[in-house]
Amino acid sequence: MSKKRVKVTTMASMRPGEEGMKVTVRGNSPGDLMKAMRLFKRKIADSGVMEEIKDRQYYMKPSEKRREKKKAAVARWRKIQRENDLEFNNHKRKR
Repeated sequence: MSKKRVKVTTMASMRPGEEGMKVTVRGNSPGDLMKAMRLFKRKIADSGVMEEIKDRQYYMKPSEKRREKKKAAVARWRKIQRENDLEFNNHKRKR
């Protein structure tokens, strides 16, 4: 039983003489391929390539970016406040 090697490479940010991301598949079973696909997806997610593509898909004015960041910060702050309020109310009831 011979082992096959299949290399999957992205062309994102490739320059001459530079290697891209790759995942090597060893074996012939479908499980090996699925494992390699999961690994490849993880590498893509960790590198942030997909997020960058989504961000560059549409132009967003700097003022819009600031507005979105502020909106996200307010949402995070409200979530923390809700969690603190719940924690405080639960602590009060235990006494």
